[in-house]
Amino acid sequence: MNTRKWITLIALAFVLLLALSACGPTRVLPQGATAQQAAAFEALYKSQMPWQYEQWKQSAHGKAGVTCINCHDVGPDGKIKSENLDNLAYGGVKPERCGKCHEKELNGWKQTRHSEAVKLATTNVRYKLLDGFPAMQRQGCQSCHFKVGTTCISCHDAHSFEPPKTAKAVNDACGMCHNGPDHPQKEVQETGVHLRQAEASGMQEPNCATCHTKDDNKHEIFRIKDVQANAALYVKANNRQLLEAKCWRCHSPEFTAAALKDSDAIKAEANRIVDAGRAIVRDLYADGILEPSYGSLLDDKGVPLLNAKGTSYSHVSEIENLMFELFKFAQATTERGAQHFSPDYVHWHGNADLWAKYLAVRNEAIRLRWEHEGQGMPIEQFEQDLIARKPIYAMYAYSNQTGHELDDLKK
Repeated sequence: MNTRKWITLIALAFVLLLALSACGPTRVLPQGATAQQAAAFEALYKSQMPWQYEQWKQSAHGKAGVTCINCHDVGPDGKIKSENLDNLAYGGVKPERCGKCHEKELNGWKQTRHSEAVKLATTNVRYKLLDGFPAMQRQGCQSCHFKVGTTCISCHDAHSFEPPKTAKAVNDACGMCHNGPDHPQKEVQETGVHLRQAEASGMQEPNCATCHTKDDNKHEIFRIKDVQANAALYVKANNRQLLEAKCWRCHSPEFTAAALKDSDAIKAEANRIVDAGRAIVRDLYADGILEPSYGSLLDDKGVPLLNAKGTSYSHVSEIENLMFELFKFAQATTERGAQHFSPDYVHWHGNADLWAKYLAVRNEAIRLRWEHEGQGMPIEQFEQDLIARKPIYAMYAYSNQTGHELDDLKK
């Protein structure tokens, strides 16, 4: 074979290789769709959303030939359906769509509170009050609860589909929703020992998923509520034991038991402080000194619930707002700080603020009673008489308090 023929064959092979490369992977198409429809859709959104397109193209989906229309519903005009273009519609891609290929992951997600997130958000008084403030309802409630409750992209990036890989990235992903005074898991994790250990060791564990997910399915995030089952919250009876088994990978059973005993004791004491505040506010209701506000739901006896479902921070009196901050913020921070072993959050952000809110509730209640029935008596004297008549107004005492705690300091 002469040189010219060799050159011609090599050139043809090169052109064929280029053509095959341009075609890319074989497309995986949904039933009834054609490769031409998929290509037209990709070309359209490559021009309109180039960064999203490039993320998809470089992703495992893109490299495997999973097309845009495998996930997105296409309208008659060949575009994403208009109802799925809202900023909180997330392209209309539901977990069930992902589950057509990722069945195990979908089944794991269905066992979690995340799958109940929409119901949990929309059945409390604060959400319903925001019917009058739709922008806040959408951005302040739906952007977390609807996203994690109707999509997979709270944890997975929407077009790269990559899960977070480092301990901090995992914690940051969870912390997009789990942060702030009502559930400060991000803050307590960042100020506790676990994240530092994960980064120092280079193992990137423990992170949130290490302790809160099943080993055989990282999408099954289990809730650690109580040892006993609570069917209303989909809590399984062995969740505490599951957590302890996780702890034992790094800690002895004795260490684990002692640490969790402290955490349980702190939670119990925080509950008692909050209940002391509730008793005071309910006493005001009972005596007609305080009328239930618009922002409160009532129990079957007509008394405000004073809990997370039935009490708002808005459309309430000052003392009801303080009560809300007592249980919803200060109690939550104290408990999460203890459960994640963050000293600063359990004490200063937690217990100290718990006391500040409790004292504010107590002092405001005494003031309201004094205005209602003090009859010109100095408020200090009125307070002493009130405590004698109604001991619930006495200063809260810790469950193990003896009254001699300061004796050594006074010597």
